[in-house]
Amino acid sequence: MSRFFLSIFLLIVVMLIVPSYLEACPACKTLDDPIGKGFNFSILFMMAMPFAVFTVIGGTVYLQYRRANRKLTD
Repeated sequence: MSRFFLSIFLLIVVMLIVPSYLEACPACKTLDDPIGKGFNFSILFMMAMPFAVFTVIGGTVYLQYRRANRKLTD
């Protein structure tokens, strides 16, 4: 049991210490220059695009399904 708590403690310590020493990239530090801002906006755009695509496809399928059911009940 003490070995389990020791491993959890070491994991927590590593998780708290390591991120302070790691940096994503040099451009992420300087957000004031236009290249850094463009880089960050492009990452946000790439992260949001799958959600937008699946929302449009899912909405289209849902609306077509509703229209088909409405025609059957009329």
